[in-house]
Amino acid sequence: MHRHLRTNERVSVKKQTHRSSKASRSRASRSSSGQPSVQSLLRGLDILRVLNVDGPLTTTEIGRKTGLPRITAYRLLQTLEVHGYVTRDEERRYRLGPSVMELSSLYSKQTWVLEVAAPIMQEQCRKLGWPLVLSANNGPRMVILHTTRDETGFWLRLKGPGSQLPLLRSAVGLAYLAHAPKNVASGLVRAALALDGDLTPELRRDPGLLRRILEEARKTGIAYLRDSWQSEAVPLSAIATPIMRKQTVFATLGLTYYRSAMLMSEAITTYGAALRETAQRIAKGL
Repeated sequence: MHRHLRTNERVSVKKQTHRSSKASRSRASRSSSGQPSVQSLLRGLDILRVLNVDGPLTTTEIGRKTGLPRITAYRLLQTLEVHGYVTRDEERRYRLGPSVMELSSLYSKQTWVLEVAAPIMQEQCRKLGWPLVLSANNGPRMVILHTTRDETGFWLRLKGPGSQLPLLRSAVGLAYLAHAPKNVASGLVRAALALDGDLTPELRRDPGLLRRILEEARKTGIAYLRDSWQSEAVPLSAIATPIMRKQTVFATLGLTYYRSAMLMSEAITTYGAALRETAQRIAKGL
């Protein structure tokens, strides 16, 4: 009886040892081949390289050129699209998105900001009396490149360089969308909605509202965020205009003010022309 139990114990120990050894080999195999997240990153970079050379391409074409299964390519493209690294046109072909362009141009923009934009913004801020904000697109977000908040008493309430602003909940974001190519703007809106969800009940009731807002901004050259879309806890409001380079929106320039100081219509009438003129002066230095 005891001998039989000891035999069973030895068999059990052997099985446990075998399972442990098998698990160790499996972990070692995963370690040597790289973590799944790293593999996905490398596959995503392969897709971007292919699009950079041969884009625009369909999912099937991307899979063939990268050697990825179509379903794998599709899932990676969905992730890249949400974050603005690729955009999809009406024919369901993918091309590089604004986030890729932003990564490649950050260094040159930093130099440009210091040498060209900052002095002009500082001069105009002193004339207008309200802080100016220069921003660039980064997929479903706008990133602040420079602000003149230190020239005014607004620095406690305004974000500084490197901070991000929501694409659909900021005047600078709406100014960018209004002047971006339609296929790019559509992809960015989808990415922003996927990241932030619905904007307001107003948009859910009227799906065409955003389109009309962007059309108005494109026509007047000035974008603004509706008061009903802003938090009551934030006492600031803003208007914004694009900085164009060869018919392409390169960055956006915004003017921020206390909401209690004036109506939105007053801000546009009083400062809109000066803001557009400032953006044009900056654009000449590009």
